[in-house]
Amino acid sequence: MQLEIIIDCSNDAFGEDSITRGQELANILGALIAVLIDEGLAPGELLSLRDRNANMVGHAQLSE
Repeated sequence: MQLEIIIDCSNDAFGEDSITRGQELANILGALIAVLIDEGLAPGELLSLRDRNANMVGHAQLSE
């Protein structure tokens, strides 16, 4: 199995410096971790990833 995570960092929530970008990525990955702990992720299921402004910025998918 393989977990694919794709995050597009081109919107305003990621800011213009590496610290802001890193914080936003950490927030998104933290939310992903919470979903994985609470609900899990079935093979083939596509989970939308959102920034702090609730904009969709990518997805996570478990594949076989």
